[in-house]
Amino acid sequence: MRKPSRRTVLAAPLAASAAASAAPSRATFDTAPIYQRLGVRTFINAVGTITTMSGTLMAPEVLRAMEEASHNFVAIHELQEKAGRHIAELTEAEDAFVTCGASAALCLASCAATAGDDKKKMAQLPDLTGMKSEMVIQKRHRTVYDHAYRMVGVKLVEVVTADEMRAAINSKTAAVVAVESHHVLGGKVPLEQTLEIAHKAGIPLILDAAAELPPPSNLSKFVKMGVDMVAFSGGKNIRGPQCSGLLIGKREWIRKAYANSSPNNYLPRIAKVGKEEIVGITVALELFLKKDWTAQEKSWRATLDRCADRLKGAPTVFTEYITNNDYSHSPRLSVQWDEAKLGISLADMVKRLREGTPSIEASDMRYFNPPWKGLGIFPYNLKPGEEIIIADRVKEILGTKA
Repeated sequence: MRKPSRRTVLAAPLAASAAASAAPSRATFDTAPIYQRLGVRTFINAVGTITTMSGTLMAPEVLRAMEEASHNFVAIHELQEKAGRHIAELTEAEDAFVTCGASAALCLASCAATAGDDKKKMAQLPDLTGMKSEMVIQKRHRTVYDHAYRMVGVKLVEVVTADEMRAAINSKTAAVVAVESHHVLGGKVPLEQTLEIAHKAGIPLILDAAAELPPPSNLSKFVKMGVDMVAFSGGKNIRGPQCSGLLIGKREWIRKAYANSSPNNYLPRIAKVGKEEIVGITVALELFLKKDWTAQEKSWRATLDRCADRLKGAPTVFTEYITNNDYSHSPRLSVQWDEAKLGISLADMVKRLREGTPSIEASDMRYFNPPWKGLGIFPYNLKPGEEIIIADRVKEILGTKA
């Protein structure tokens, strides 16, 4: 047998590679919708801007801006500086920058309060040896999201009253942290008093206001009060990219937070934000502030009115608007029925809506805070006409026992 030459040995894999490249692949000609190709369920979202439900839907202007941003290279530090300056003007803050979500913003604020912009300390995180290592928080403000502070290494010191808050602050205290959310209703120390206590002690106040939009006035309300660092989500009602957020506030603290931020190589490097997200949230914020929110509120209520009207006459069905105790979100419609008489429980309804076609996600309001009765329909992620689909499906399910 003739021994193959070096040229033959090298040519064979090259020829095979070229043939493989030239051959049409199944993926090349698969034009089915991406979620269908991946086997991922899509659904009508009557729940809201929940992270596990992929947040929100971006406006065409935001998508176009992100696509445009993807065509060129830029220096991230320059883009963050100039976008941050623009965001600060829009929010009436001293300074701002874009983060990888609200939790990343809180983590960065915690880095600022502990390590500041000291490079040695920044590199040491989450080891807080030699640094302030505690943050004071109202017990009612403890949530599953406070890992954003704890990942920096701090101990959260719980208090209930204003006197306890004052007594808890000591030489180890890096900051006071607070939350604005329906999850924490019932705290005994209002934000204004919390701020006064923190500043009298010479420490910053970090505020988690992730979902507190609308109203748009909240974007400037908290910084005007004097809150040092405020975190907002970009992927909720601002309708920016899901993996975007804002940290706004006083220049001293915002710059210390950014010193810790990606693309710098410190603890929060894992929370990288790209040029597309920076541009996307900036444009989304502009649109958010231009929107007529009085008209938007009327539109949301009209959507729910159409749903309620469509449900009229369904057996034992009763609808009512849910008291909006947290003041900042859309109207909510509760749909109730005689579960025993119709043989359909609230849990059955949620399950059957989810499993139907199209799939519908709606809320069991017993698990909301504050808890309520019935099936919750929230309008702010509904597309036109989906409220009718929801009502018809509810009627269909109530007319047929499981």
